[in-house]
Order: sequence, then structure tokens, then C-alpha cells
Amino acid sequence: MRADLSAYISFGGRTREALEYYQQSLGGEVTIETFQTWGIPTPPGHEDDVVYGVLRTDDGFVIRARDHRFDEDSNDHPHPDDGQEACRDWALCLNGEEVERLTDCWERLARHATIIEPLKITPWGDRNGVLIDPFGVRWVVNIGDSQ
Repeated sequence: MRADLSAYISFGGRTREALEYYQQSLGGEVTIETFQTWGIPTPPGHEDDVVYGVLRTDDGFVIRARDHRFDEDSNDHPHPDDGQEACRDWALCLNGEEVERLTDCWERLARHATIIEPLKITPWGDRNGVLIDPFGVRWVVNIGDSQ
């Protein structure tokens, strides 16, 4: 039996765009399911909103996403994004020892991102960088064996 832990992010109507961006940056396959395909009643104009999207890469990276905020009963009564900030002060952390692969991921993620800390050698010997992508997600990339 296998289990995984992954991010599940509400993108306020930009899930398709976000998962395509991450797919271009990290590789992998995207699956999108809408409220309409699940047969869930939605407010008019939101039938094609994403109820569940997922990116899975060959490396085992998984990002789950949806268009609507997380609320109690949100699958039964979806709420379009109301501008409410879902959460603060968190990041996706990409760790590993494969310098070429993870540097390539960093460079692709950084193309349209705000660089907070450039990818550089740290006092502990790893390469480390921090960016905020176009969807407001903070990424910490650490390349080395200190993980």
C-alpha cells in the first residue's frame, strides 16, 4: 500500500493555467475534472470550473488543485473565489540531489516569477533559492544532500 503527501491548492479560477505552467516547468501529466463532469450543481457560468485537477510527474511530484476555495461542503455547494485569501506563509519545497534536473525546474519556474532569493550556493553547501510564481505560490528549491 502506498500513500503520498501533496499540496492541494485553490487557484480562484486559474487552475488550468496554473497546472499547465507547472507542467511546462516540471514535466508530467495533467488531469482536469470539472463540476459539470462530476454532475455537481454550480452557479450559472461555473459548470466548467475545475473541481479537481492534478499534475503528476515521473519524479513523483504531485500538485492537486481546484478553482474554488476550500469550505465545509464545498464539493456539494461550490463557491466561486470571492477574493478571500486562502492561506498565508507557506511554500512548496522542492528538494533533491539531482543538480541538472532541479536546476532546470528552477529555471522554468523562474521564467515568469518574482525571485526572492536567487538560486545560489548556501553556507550549508547546498544550492537554494526562493521565488513566487505568477499564481502567488512561493517555492523553495534546495539542491544538495542536506534536505
